[in-house]
Amino acid sequence: MVDDWASSSRFEQDIQAVADGRSDTLDLGRSYHYGAPRELPAAVRQLTGLRTLRLGGSGLTALPGWLAELPVETIDARGCPLQEMPPMPWVRWALDAGKLYAFRRLIDPGRVYGAAIGPGDDAPAIAHLGRLIGERRLSLTELVVETPRGMPSATWANLAEVDRHLDELIAGLPRLRMFGIVDCPLGRVPEPIRRLRHLSNLRLSAVLPEEVPDWLFELPALVALDLSHNRLPRLPETLGRAQRLAELDLSYNPLREIPDEVWQLERLASLDLWGCPIQRIPAEILKLTALTDLRVDETRPELTVPPPEVTARGLDAIKSYWTQERASGMDYLSEAKLLIVGEAGAGKTTLAKKILHPSYPLNVGEGSTQGIAVLSWRFASAVRIAEADGERVLERDFRVNIWDFGGQEIYHSTHQFFLTKRSVYVLVSDERKEDTDFRYWLEVVNLLSDGSPLIIVQNRKQGRMQELDVRTLRQEYPNLVATLSVDLSDNSGLGPTIARVRRELELLPHIGTALPKTWQDVRMALEADDREYITETEFFRICEDHGFTRQTDMKQLGGFLHDLGICLYFQEDPLLSRTVVLQPEWGTGAVYRVLDDPQIMANRGVFDADDLRRIWHEPIYEPVRDELVRLMAKFSLCFRVRATDRYVAPQLLSKVRPTYPWDEPSDLTLRYLYDVMPKGIVHRLIVELHDLIEDEAVWHTGVVFQYETGRAEVIEDYRRRRLQIRLAARNSRVMLSVVDRALNMIHKSYPDLKVERLRPCNCEACVAAEEPTMFSMRELVDFARAGHPIQCRTSHQLVDASGLLSELWQPDDGGTSRRASGPGEVFVSYKWGGDADDMVDEMQGKLAARGLVVTRDRDELRYRDPIQQFMRRLGAGKAVIVLLDDAYLRSKNCMFELTEVADREDFRQSVFPIVLPDANIFDPIGRLEYVRYWEDKRVELDQAMRAVGQENLQGIREELDLYETIRNAIARITDVLADMNTLTAAKHVGGDFAELYRALGEKVGGRTQ
Repeated sequence: MVDDWASSSRFEQDIQAVADGRSDTLDLGRSYHYGAPRELPAAVRQLTGLRTLRLGGSGLTALPGWLAELPVETIDARGCPLQEMPPMPWVRWALDAGKLYAFRRLIDPGRVYGAAIGPGDDAPAIAHLGRLIGERRLSLTELVVETPRGMPSATWANLAEVDRHLDELIAGLPRLRMFGIVDCPLGRVPEPIRRLRHLSNLRLSAVLPEEVPDWLFELPALVALDLSHNRLPRLPETLGRAQRLAELDLSYNPLREIPDEVWQLERLASLDLWGCPIQRIPAEILKLTALTDLRVDETRPELTVPPPEVTARGLDAIKSYWTQERASGMDYLSEAKLLIVGEAGAGKTTLAKKILHPSYPLNVGEGSTQGIAVLSWRFASAVRIAEADGERVLERDFRVNIWDFGGQEIYHSTHQFFLTKRSVYVLVSDERKEDTDFRYWLEVVNLLSDGSPLIIVQNRKQGRMQELDVRTLRQEYPNLVATLSVDLSDNSGLGPTIARVRRELELLPHIGTALPKTWQDVRMALEADDREYITETEFFRICEDHGFTRQTDMKQLGGFLHDLGICLYFQEDPLLSRTVVLQPEWGTGAVYRVLDDPQIMANRGVFDADDLRRIWHEPIYEPVRDELVRLMAKFSLCFRVRATDRYVAPQLLSKVRPTYPWDEPSDLTLRYLYDVMPKGIVHRLIVELHDLIEDEAVWHTGVVFQYETGRAEVIEDYRRRRLQIRLAARNSRVMLSVVDRALNMIHKSYPDLKVERLRPCNCEACVAAEEPTMFSMRELVDFARAGHPIQCRTSHQLVDASGLLSELWQPDDGGTSRRASGPGEVFVSYKWGGDADDMVDEMQGKLAARGLVVTRDRDELRYRDPIQQFMRRLGAGKAVIVLLDDAYLRSKNCMFELTEVADREDFRQSVFPIVLPDANIFDPIGRLEYVRYWEDKRVELDQAMRAVGQENLQGIREELDLYETIRNAIARITDVLADMNTLTAAKHVGGDFAELYRALGEKVGGRTQ
């Protein structure tokens, strides 16, 4: 039987730790997600230092006889379906009640320290447990009532039996140190718990009691308490008496406020409030000096204090926020964004100006907004301030930043960068044209703004107004708060419209949020600065002038101002982070000047540095031209053509599909279907994969990508909300992996975007049909796993589900590719020219002899091939072997490869590390040395760049970006790889790479021999 744990690097690491004497415990349940084997892995037999064995979640049904030869002292078999075991009278056991009953003739009750009662334990097993306790033959220190780990939620058919015996069981175990009821709807907290004087760990999760008794927090030894998933709206005041409490889990309870008594828990180190609708994390959190772990969901709309931008940065940022507030005093936030959207010519700009000045004359000849215009609106307001003793009202000047969006199609693709949360939206419709796509705008605002309030303003022209089904729209879009009518030619309806907009702005949850006074002081200083932009250094100096001392606090404030739309400060981009744009409309206006330039439009979106100098000719632009081009790239508005100084803006590409050959027999198709399709998906994909564009095969709604013999045609059909991908049969899997990965990255930038991947049926009827039956990839996977065919909805024939999947996700066997077919594409990433070369040669030969082909860049790259293309393909590979040595960790090309791989969600499952002796990744100080190395490289290049003219830095800035990316990622990557360490290089070589082959075979679906 093949070990199901063979591919589990975590399990192998645990075995190695016991073998080396660094641990005496093996937890098979830690790797239960790799499989549920029925036999103990043979490698355990060699562990002469093993003392404790945990089997829960492993699925073992028998323990081998040789286990009795090891000096095992403790076995925890709760949640393990054991049926057989050798006699081991010296072992201390933890067992399920059913197993304790089943093994009653084999195990001495006096050797049992822990027991569990589950939904599958019958009345005789529970009665037997009670009898042993009553006869004092069983003295437990641990007792849990729970569903075993790894089992699906079960119905507690034995709940009445458990309820009848539980109090008696607890009362007979006065020395319990750990007790738990988890996912068992008992509905009460057993009263005998109050007499457990030694109880240190108590779990009462999803018990669903009506209330928590006062005495619970008076248990003298209580250190850890779990009250999660219990629908508790409040806790008793006695909570503050639990002075030894270090861990408190209150997650998923309807608590609107953190109980005041929590702040009395001086030893509290961990507090979990995830899923609770709390409204604020107060300054009292500074009292918890021992607190190191706080879990809250900053995305919940109820949580407004501190601002979500602060809370998202974690406990240190929250404490820093309140520390600054206490040092500088407090002010209150009375500022928001008003975003006006709609089709071109609808009257958005006129409405924005009439909000400021109702007497503003209607100008029928006024041109449409180019890009985005930002206007400032001020009005006196009464801001409600929530405080501990109630609510009070303060008079404040309310500041509103009105963002007037150009309605032309070309601007739609950048909406995602500016349609933000904590804002009010106004959708203006032109009632004369009746061309407003209401559902599109409602969907996009809902998608990108997290349900911010939206008002529809129907601009009557010539007295015309279309009827809307407001009731249905409000049912589908709860954030639609009002539908109003206005005639901007005579201002009828304008007053009520402005009043409703003001009301929604004043009701935004963040209004009245307390802010450190230093934040407001910096905000006012920036507002008084009439410059378009300042350097990051100047921003830091302004912060210092107003009381800031730590750069992390300055960046925290900068991020907050960026999110409010007060400035543009992209901190994560090494080039853009150098500049803080104080007037966002200036930055966006500069970008859109390029897109609106007649020459560039006539040239179908192609431009170069001369065009940029012509367009941005004013002195104000000269120092930041590179930053503005980067801003365009960040917004996916352009890309640089490889090996040239030309750029292309995909939005301006010809709408005519070019002629290109596609003589691809047996090509394959895949469709991405969107519930709501944001505009510009294909443009962003073109920018992301521009280095793979085939010749001139790119147009406004489509593109053809090529790598070696593989080709992929991607066409956007916006009207049908879909992308259609056609793949050449050769190298189809490689091309699909690259395109699919790029699309996944784009999709992640849209919160809650729903996309379905569909594969057409390949029966004869569907092959000939214009619209074949489409199967979702999810249903194909389900049918394939079950080994069942799937029925075509057109021909009603049964179709092989696994065959439909394998055509897309398994390599072809056409023989034309230089990569041999096998179970999946396996790459190796290593540093050329070192000790790794010989090892890779040997490994490649050994694995090839077993039928597994490993791809390495030395074999794949031809003269003048772009190495980035291979690196991107490597990053999308199904399995990547990484040979880590010191030279690898200091190589920019190697680290680029590794960051590409690490960017995947399944990084841990896809990478197979072999660590050579000089790679110092197991020592935290060693890992920090690599971080410092890349930080020094970044600083060195940055300083050198400052001494060179901007016009001579082509291609150099990308190097700086790479260093920044590596510096930011290396600590996380090496930490993961260190935790995954499997076998040493010597053991791999000595074993002919058999373990590596077995693990790779399981990962990519090949044979194991």
